[in-house]
This record gives sequence, structure tokens and C-alpha cells, in this order.
Amino acid sequence: MRLFPYSSGARREWRPRGQAGGMAATALALGLTLSTGVLAADYRGFASPGPLGVILFQACQGKDAARNVTKIEDVTPDAAMSAGLEAVREIMLGAGRPIYVEFRGNPTGKGVKATHFVRAVGTLETCAAALDSLPPRAPFWAGGQDPTWQLVVNPGEARFERPGEKPVRFPATPFALSAKPAAKRTIDAWSPTDGGTVRVEVTAEMCSDGRSETAYGAKATVRYGSTTYEGCATPL
Repeated sequence: MRLFPYSSGARREWRPRGQAGGMAATALALGLTLSTGVLAADYRGFASPGPLGVILFQACQGKDAARNVTKIEDVTPDAAMSAGLEAVREIMLGAGRPIYVEFRGNPTGKGVKATHFVRAVGTLETCAAALDSLPPRAPFWAGGQDPTWQLVVNPGEARFERPGEKPVRFPATPFALSAKPAAKRTIDAWSPTDGGTVRVEVTAEMCSDGRSETAYGAKATVRYGSTTYEGCATPL
């Protein structure tokens, strides 16, 4: 695994071994069925480059795209959304088409102000397809490979999952979304059902697997037992 520093002039990318990465590959390895959209995002739709560096945005309304196009003002930390869109565009096969993106933000008189980048996915071409690309009702997701793992937080519980291992369940309360995600957040949780403690460190910065045409708004490190797992995540 290689980590590349990310600042205003460089990106940090998490690059797994193998032919695919990200949520889809992790879920496939775990035998999971993905459905519905992420609750951590205020906006979801398709972004494309406009004149003078402007990001143009066509929002999703359920399974359909809105007819109107608006502008995105990227005020995410270290311009993480712009960096994520660039990272996806560099490796996607159809580099000229719009990129599906999810983010948190607020409406403005001239468009939308993006405050926190959630994810960008180059393989999603329709709003309907995007609805089936995340675990159901998940406000937080983290995952990686080498070894393969994922942490899915639903309203009722958090589940740490690895191939061939029994899922470890934790209370969802410690993973509650904050109104304003911190630059770095550390969560310790105990499993009263399955036993064991997990420590999850989420850092708000663009993270890409470099292969699956996907970028995320955070990097995650999970420590469970004697093993440390690294990957990408949606922001907390």
C-alpha cells in the first residue's frame, strides 16, 4: 500500500493491489448487495467542467436528472472535491462525460456552495444507477483492500465486515454525523454483542484507490485486534 501526501498541490491516494477497488470491489469480495444512496450527502448529481474553471452541476431528483444546470463553488477543505473530480477524470474511460458526485453544502444565490466532498464515481452514468451504489441507509461507509474490509454504519448499528469472518457489530451512536465534519475524528467503540474494541480514525482529505474511477472525501484507518486496516471513507 502506498500513501501519497495531499496538499493544495498534490493528492493523497490510497492504491490497493488488484484490478478493482473502492466500494464496489469491496462489496463484491464480501458478497454484499448494495442499494440506495448515502445519507451523508446533501447534494447528488453530475458535475462537468465549465469555462474559467467553473464546475457545472446537474442535480439528481430521485432516479432522474434535473433539467437545469447550476454552478458549484468549491469551498471544501483543500479543494477536495475539485481534486477528487480530477483524480477520477484522469483514469475514467469516458473522460469527456460528466462525473457523478455527492457532497454536503448549501444553496447560494448563484448556485451551490460545496462545503464537504463525499465521493465521485466515474462508472455511474445515471441517477438511477447511483441509487444502488451504497449500502442501504448508510450515513457512513469506510472500506479498503489488502486485506479486504468495510465498516458500514446504519441508523441501528455499525458493522465491521471481512471475508470469511463473522461481522462484528457496534453501537451506531459514536459514529453519528456531525453538522460540520472535523478535519480529523477518532472514534472508539466497544461491541457488547460480539466483543472487542475498534478504533476508527477518519481524516478529511481526498482519497482515491487509483483504479476504480472513484474518489472519496476522507481517509480511514481502522484498528481491530492486532490488525490495522487502511482505506477510503465518506466524511464524518
